[in-house]
Amino acid sequence: MQKIVLNIILLIKLDIFFSYFKNLIHLAELKRVEKKCGCKINYVNQGFNGLRIVSSSNDYSQFKIHPTSHLKSDSFIECSGGVSIGRYFHPGRGLTIFSVNHNYKNATAIPYDDIVIKQKVTINDFVWCGANVIIVPGVTIGEGVIIAGGTVVTKDVPDYAIIGGNPHKILKYRDIELFTQLKNEGKFS
Repeated sequence: MQKIVLNIILLIKLDIFFSYFKNLIHLAELKRVEKKCGCKINYVNQGFNGLRIVSSSNDYSQFKIHPTSHLKSDSFIECSGGVSIGRYFHPGRGLTIFSVNHNYKNATAIPYDDIVIKQKVTINDFVWCGANVIIVPGVTIGEGVIIAGGTVVTKDVPDYAIIGGNPHKILKYRDIELFTQLKNEGKFS
């Protein structure tokens, strides 16, 4: 029976239809978020689960992204505490950004209480980010930072650092002289 149903799905290309329809739903969701945040969101479809930008307070004015930047599939951004993304941000798919956290310090319940702690995430210009990166609330990522795939960014990152791991560690720094030269020449991609 399963083989027959599979052959019918392939014959009438039902899988292609549903993938196309699902992508349209994701694009419609992004258009709604664009209207609420007042900025253009460039989306690169590379996966199956679209891009989710959510706000627990329904206040999308806290989300900002520069028009030269883009976001990719399978990404999730919680922007209630504020998320600001600068120029020429290049993430891989599966990016997760949280700007809120639960209160466990002096909490009135275990493991945490009902208080929501909002902390802005700032990503400065020319940041390149691998796939499946997680950025926690309150982090500022400096200019020109490279983030290795799978990294969990737990604290501020200085300009030009190349980081990786969980929690992240600075592995080395970019060639700052070359970076500055390319920036001054306007060689951006």
